Amino acid sequence: MKEVWQYLGIKVKKYRKIFVIIFLIWGFWTFGLGFLGGWLLNKGSLDKFPDISEGERILVLAPHIDDETIGAGGVIQRAEEKGTKVKIVYLTNGDDNFLATMKEDKTLRLSPEEFVTLGQERMKEGEAATKILGVAAKDLIFLGFPDQGLLPMFSKNFSSDKPYVSSATKFNHNPYQGTYKQGEIYSGENVVADLKEIILDFQPTMIIVSHPRDQHPDHRATYFFLEKTLKELGKNPQVFAYLVHFPFYPPEKKLRPNQYLYPPKKLFSQEGWFSLELTEDEENKKAQAMEQYKSQLGPVKLYNLLGSFIKRNEIFEEF
Repeated sequence: MKEVWQYLGIKVKKYRKIFVIIFLIWGFWTFGLGFLGGWLLNKGSLDKFPDISEGERILVLAPHIDDETIGAGGVIQRAEEKGTKVKIVYLTNGDDNFLATMKEDKTLRLSPEEFVTLGQERMKEGEAATKILGVAAKDLIFLGFPDQGLLPMFSKNFSSDKPYVSSATKFNHNPYQGTYKQGEIYSGENVVADLKEIILDFQPTMIIVSHPRDQHPDHRATYFFLEKTLKELGKNPQVFAYLVHFPFYPPEKKLRPNQYLYPPKKLFSQEGWFSLELTEDEENKKAQAMEQYKSQLGPVKLYNLLGSFIKRNEIFEEF
């Protein structure tokens, strides 16, 4: 038995250096490389968001009804305080969110009619939320295009000859009363046509829009539609993009009102990010506005996501 332990001791000593080397490589890969990568990726800076003047005309584009508050609730308040003209355009009514259609007993309500009811409910929630932010109902435009359908309409169903059919409501056209063009066919060319009319009429000097790298297809498509519209119009206003859906962003999916919001490391490798610091009153009103989205606050996952954007600042990347 003594000989066995002596033999094992020799073996351990022989391979100790190998174990140490392997451990050091693992440690650097797990911790050191991550630290080095974070240092390299955090080369960007958060510049001060431009001062909003009374002469500005700010257009906010929201893929869904609540994105305007999540991404730009502070900007909207600041603009209204300055007497700046603000108009909010909702591309969809957010009517294809099955989590919001769950009953209290957790069974799913997936009938097309109930999805339409959800879309109508979210329009009312949007009016209530933006009223708290200081925006009058007359400055809200609901386009009524299909939730989850913006990217397909940009790439596959651009022509009205090949309309997109909503997987939730089963409509191939806008069924909602009180929208920009009730009955309008679901196609990309109609999205561009509506945006052209609105931009030519409002003449915005600044446009706030969802980020082109957002992981939600509706958010990316909203930016793509704006980019195409501005190019065809030959317009060049300031464009600032807000981010909502991205891996590990915000880092903690919970309410942290005393913390600051920073871009995810993967997107924070260059200049162009701006921060608007909110006053305590602006932050509180943003939280109050968020509370109006009762259809979205039911599921814990959505509640935590919305709450995680109530911070001491809002951030945007300029394009």
